[in-house]
Amino acid sequence: MSAANRGYVLRRLFFLVPMLVGLSIVVFALIHLAPGDPALALVSEQSADPTIVAQVRENLGLNEPLPVQYAIWAAKVARLDFGTAYTFNRKPVIDLIGERVAATLVLQALSLGLALALALPIGIVAAKRYRSGFDQSTTAGSFLGLALPDFWVALLLQLLFAVSLGWLPASTSGSDATGLDRARYAVMPVVVLAFPTAAVLVRYVRSSMLEVINQDYIAMARAKGLADRAVTYRHALKNAILPMVTVIGTQTARLLSGSVVVEYVFSWPGLGSLAYESILRRDYPVILALTLLTGAFVLFLNVLVDALYAMLDPRIAFD
Repeated sequence: MSAANRGYVLRRLFFLVPMLVGLSIVVFALIHLAPGDPALALVSEQSADPTIVAQVRENLGLNEPLPVQYAIWAAKVARLDFGTAYTFNRKPVIDLIGERVAATLVLQALSLGLALALALPIGIVAAKRYRSGFDQSTTAGSFLGLALPDFWVALLLQLLFAVSLGWLPASTSGSDATGLDRARYAVMPVVVLAFPTAAVLVRYVRSSMLEVINQDYIAMARAKGLADRAVTYRHALKNAILPMVTVIGTQTARLLSGSVVVEYVFSWPGLGSLAYESILRRDYPVILALTLLTGAFVLFLNVLVDALYAMLDPRIAFD
């Protein structure tokens, strides 16, 4: 990477700090302005004594003005202290996230790997057989994969493979199972997450390959007598894969947000189900930590994609 590109990446990293500060202000304000009171989530709403509710709010620090609450919370976050959860047995938020992050990362890695394993060969073959029946079927399948909601596909798979056929468990991560039996619990969540991701990647692989295989250097490689496999994978795919870096980066961020629905449907004990449970319980510290960490992950991912562009193609120079 050139000195100019390194300087550009460092500037992008520096500007992540004010962007995260702005994100934290917006998220903090939106969560506290949303309907619902965390104090009422901790006591019975039907028989809640106003005195008890006021005492709970004071114990949680919710009786302070909103700017004061934000200043206290931001000072703790600056020290990487996300506070203590209102519920979840009053665990520290960072410990609560640490217990769940591994399950989400496993789900993301497997689904992204499956999506790439499907998208690359299908997209390459569709580009090489342009306007054939396979190409048209691939395009139709891509649109179908983008149109179907994750939760609907998840419910269909549960009905088919868990209820009707009994081949796979319907939910939970199988923490009590071992070996291959435990892997059975991850099959349906991974497939549901990989399905729309593969649909997006197939379209980009196909369009990138179509643009590359019509270039003059590909025709020259064929004229030299190189095998079709060598031309496709050594020359065409090497150059067509560069635009995929951005797509893979955006899809990785999508997997993190899309796993909320999938993890809830399959009772997968990851960050998605934790976010859903914390919203239902109005647990502000957990919601704020998850939102801020997810935003930081997406922002850092964008900088990483730009850096990978410069590393993979030395011709790219950021101004």
